[in-house]
This record gives sequence, structure tokens and C-alpha cells, in this order.
Amino acid sequence: MNNAKEAEIMAHEYIPRDPRTGRPLVTGRRRRRVVDDAYRPEKGAWDSIPIPDVLPLATGALQACEVQWCGQPHLISRPDAVRALPRVSRNSEVQTHQALVAALSDIKPEVRVAGLSVLPYCALNKVDDLFEHLHELLDDVDSSVRKAASNCLAIVAPVFPSATEETLRRELRTSVKYRSKAAFKALRELCQVWPEVVVVHLDELLREDDVLLRTEASKLLPRLSKTRSAAVWDLISWSLQDEAASVRAHAARTLTTLADSAPRLAAILLETALFDEDDDVRTHALRSLNRMDVTGFRMKRLCLDGARDRHSAIRRTCILMLPRLLIESEVREQANQLLLQETDPELCELLSGMVTDLQLEGSEEEKNRFLAPLPVDDQAMPRDELGQGEPPRLLADIDAEVAEREGDALRLGEGQRHLPGEQPPEGLGDRPEPDEVDLGLDVDADHDVDADPDWQDAIEAADLGKQNQDWVPEEDEAD
Repeated sequence: MNNAKEAEIMAHEYIPRDPRTGRPLVTGRRRRRVVDDAYRPEKGAWDSIPIPDVLPLATGALQACEVQWCGQPHLISRPDAVRALPRVSRNSEVQTHQALVAALSDIKPEVRVAGLSVLPYCALNKVDDLFEHLHELLDDVDSSVRKAASNCLAIVAPVFPSATEETLRRELRTSVKYRSKAAFKALRELCQVWPEVVVVHLDELLREDDVLLRTEASKLLPRLSKTRSAAVWDLISWSLQDEAASVRAHAARTLTTLADSAPRLAAILLETALFDEDDDVRTHALRSLNRMDVTGFRMKRLCLDGARDRHSAIRRTCILMLPRLLIESEVREQANQLLLQETDPELCELLSGMVTDLQLEGSEEEKNRFLAPLPVDDQAMPRDELGQGEPPRLLADIDAEVAEREGDALRLGEGQRHLPGEQPPEGLGDRPEPDEVDLGLDVDADHDVDADPDWQDAIEAADLGKQNQDWVPEEDEAD
């Protein structure tokens, strides 16, 4: 780097880095340094002027000198020396200030232009009378001086808003295009550092009768919409009610940002912008509607009214919002009512889809979409030779198999019944009845054909008393 001091600052600047790769960490979008970027003096042959010769050349005590720049000789005169004044402004503030004031009042236009190019940098050290000269040079007789003064105003206004307030107010309303353009550029830069100052200027500009002036002022509202200020919200509200469609369109661009930062305010402003006559205003309003919470009563009423609007784009957006606002039965009811007055074929098809309940009135395939999937046990599934499980059996196949089994059982039962005229199989009548006793000891002795069972005969036939004749009851031992 040519500037040794700047290189030293950059060398000591802390840069967070990834410990594994050593690359700088990306923490988000870097903010633009308005002041630092703007306050960098231009580089040129005047950087090669020896320090002791800068002030003599700038005041005219020394007419010219020869220096080497980029390997070539250059002849340096007073305008070049004036551009080199920032190099000595810190060590010689008073002499530098006097030389700059003399250059701004010089008769030669090139000297005045050179003084305007270094005014922002020298003003950081001493401001006396510099902005008064800037105010006068904006109406200089030479066009090059006027353009240089406008560029200088765009640079110094974000840093010195109080000193340039009146000058900026005049330049914003000028009829010269390049001068007003430079003034609005300064106002855009002010939005980042001094939004309160911009609000004061816009409060005045939005009351002007000139439509072009109000339009240019409304272009700054999206930059201010991120500022949570009641004054900014008032400006947006006024602009949405402006008679010029261009002003309302630029104000409607702020609704998307307000939907995140101030949703309640955005809902109130959306009621005005959503039914605007201009297409651009409605487009921005619809974009913000898709990002807003529509669960409140106000938003619900707004969407229901928008579904009956005369603009098809508004109706379409509000119809698509109905499933988010209402339950399924209410959606079908509202869709039936809207179908009676809807004329757009595309919207009629959309409403017809909302009226139809696919779970009840759809096709078999559409009804199956609402069924829960059948649980499948992978371990219980039979495996084929390749080791792959068979697919789960369908419910209809299972029912058919059960019916087939029941039919086989029915036919088998009918075949076992005795046909008329047939005799029972041989030996079937010798089986004992269910109420007869069979102790399993002697087949001939325990067969009783009486109507009632004879328990005494059964006990005698069993001869249980002779089996344990020596059995004597034992007394229970004492505890």
C-alpha cells in the first residue's frame, strides 16, 4: 500500500478466523462504511510533492515544481498543491485552513474545484467558514464548479447534517436535475447514519405540490421502514393516502418490511393498500399479505371482503387464504357462497375444489389417501427363496379365504348327517349314556342300565373297602 499509516491500521485489525482452516469467518453482510469510504482523498501526482513545498504551492508563494510520479516527471502547480492539503492538515491546521479558504475564493475555476475536492477531509479538523463557501459555490457562474459543489455536498451531508441542513433543503427543491439528484443521494446516505434528519426533510417534501418531488421523497420510505419510529409510520400512512399513484406505490413497498417489524400497524395500513385502484399498490399489498399472520378478526374480515373484490388478483389471493382462516366446514360454506357470484373460470375451478370433500365424495383412489397405512411386521412376513418378504395380504383376500373355509365346513357337516332310512353303524348303540358311571375298573360290573345311577352297586363292584384294610386314621400332631 502507498499509505503506510493505513497499512499499519490494516495490519492490527482483528479478523476472526476458523481455527481449522485459517480462513476468515463470515458473520453476515458487512455494513458499508459510509464515512470511511467517502473520506479517502484521491491519489495523484500531488502525493509526490515534498511536504515542505505543499503550503507554499497552495498559497501561490511557489509557482510550480517538478516531481516524479509513476516513473514519469510531472509539473505541479497550485491546483495540484491544493489537492495535497490533507497531507499537512493535521500538523498545520491553521495554515491549511487559510490556504483552503483562499483557494475556494480564488478567481480561477480550477483552483475552486480543487478546493471543493479536499473540503470534506479538511473540514474534519477545522470547519470555520467552509460550509458558507460551499453554499455560495453551489450557485457559481462556472458549471464545473457547481457540479463539484454538488458532489461535495453529497459527501459532507451525512457527516455534518446540521451544518448542511439549509443547503440541503434548498438543493432538494431546485429545478436543476443534477443538483437535486446529488441532494437526494446525500439524503439516502443520511438514512443509514441519521434517519431522524431524513424524517424532518421528508415531512416537508411530502407536503409539496410537485408530484415529482413527492415521488422522489417517497422512494426513501423503504429505507426508513426498518426504523421503529412513530414519525416514520406517520409518513408511510400519509403516503398511502396520497393522490399520486406513484407515491402510493413506493409507500406500499414498506408493507413487507412492516409485516415483520410492526405486524399490527401493517394490518391497519393493508386495509387501505389492498383495495387501491393502482395495480402496483395492490401488488405490493398482496405480497405483504402472504407474509402476515391472518388469524386475527381484522385480517379474517379483510380476507373475506377481499374474496368479493372486483379485481381477480385480490380475489384469488384472499380465496387461497380461506383454508388458513377457517375450518374445513366453514371453507366449504364460504366457497359455496362465492361460487354463486364468481365469473372467472379459473377461480370457479378453485372454489369447486374447496367445496368437494374428497374424503367422502372423491374417487376410490382419493378416499384411500386419507386412510392410515396398514402396519406390517417384517419379521412375521414369509420369506421366499431369495430372502425377500412377501407383500402384505389385502383385506379382500383375507375375507375371501375366511368365506371359503366356512363353506367347506358347512359342506362337511352336511355330509356327516344320517340320511333317512339308514341304520346307525354297528356298535354305536352299545355306548353308555352321559349319566352312567364308569370307574374304569371292570367293564362288565360298572355297566348300569337303570334310569338312575346306582352308586352302591358301583362301590361294591369296585370293592374299595378291601384294598386298604389296615388303614388307621392318624391324629394330627400337636403344633
